[in-house]
Parts: sequence; structure tokens; C-alpha cells
Amino acid sequence: MENITKTIAVVLGSGLLADGTPTPVTAIRAREAAKLAKEVQLDKLICSGFRAPDDRLTGNTEAKAMADIFCAELSNTQIPDICLEDKSMDTLGNGIFTASLFLQTEKPGRLIVVTSPFHMERALYIFGRLLSSEWKIEGHASEEWSGETRQAGAPQAMERARDFFSDIAQGDIAAALSKLSRRKPYRQETKQEQPAA
Repeated sequence: MENITKTIAVVLGSGLLADGTPTPVTAIRAREAAKLAKEVQLDKLICSGFRAPDDRLTGNTEAKAMADIFCAELSNTQIPDICLEDKSMDTLGNGIFTASLFLQTEKPGRLIVVTSPFHMERALYIFGRLLSSEWKIEGHASEEWSGETRQAGAPQAMERARDFFSDIAQGDIAAALSKLSRRKPYRQETKQEQPAA
């Protein structure tokens, strides 16, 4: 059984509203992950996302909100193992925390990335840099939200992702995690979370 590779999906969050409910984009992506689970036998689903840096703390996370939507759309027999990655606040964090927490101990297999069309190129690039070439990484796009306005910024965001990985070897998750921890908003969050002396 150890030689059997898994099919794993990761769905990337895109913010929460002020009341802690998912934004339309987060909800659309979660529902698309549920559609995928009806078409493909998934061994594991990773819901990735804490909150956007500017979102207020509500007690909910993008990961939990997406998992709730995902489970509501499926019967019990269709639900794979679900993992919650609830530390990330951007796409770099989605990839790095997902890889470090849930993928680096897995035998390379099939990874399906579920996100919006405007976001897909960058998400696939990031996971491709983090994981070894033995992984088969593919995208599964959701519908684009009718109110989406971030398409114009996608090329610049892609350049920032390439710049981040310019001095990191493919598959070096530890180096990516170390670099991320020194950058905002993660550096700021780390300081806030340190207990008082």
C-alpha cells in the first residue's frame, strides 16, 4: 500500500467578510472543490487560508469556512480526509504552509490546485517551485466571480512570486518557509503571537 500514490486537492481561500463568513470568491472556490470531489476520487483535501492581512479577526478562518461548504455539498461517502491549513494570508503562504504541513511527508503523487482563473498561473508556479518534479501538479479552475477586479494585477503578482523564489532551489520547502517568516505579514504575526515574558 505504501507504493500507491495519492490524489490530493488543495483549495485556496480568498478572504472572509467582516462577520466571518466567506467572501463570494472563497465560497465559489469551495463549491468547485466539492464538484471536483464528485468527479475525482480524492484521498485528501487541504483547505488553505487563515484570512487576508486586512481582514478583521472573527474566530473563523478561510480554511474552516471552505471545509464547511465542501462538506455541505457532499454525502458522507464522498468526503475525503480534510486538512485545514489555517496560517496563510496570501498565495505564497498558501503554498508554503500547505507544502510544509501536509505535503512534504507524502510520497509524490497527484496534486490538484483549486482556485480562480486569474489566480491559477501563480498558484501552480508556487506549488511547482515548492514540490519536487516527481509530483504531478495540475489546476482545476472555479468560475470567476462576476465582481472580480484583481485580474489586472495578476502579472505583477506573478513577478513578485518569481522574485521570491529566485534564490530558492526547487523543492526546498524549509528555505521558503524561513524566507516567508521574515516577511510581512508573517513577521508581524509571529511577533504578536509571542507570549509575554
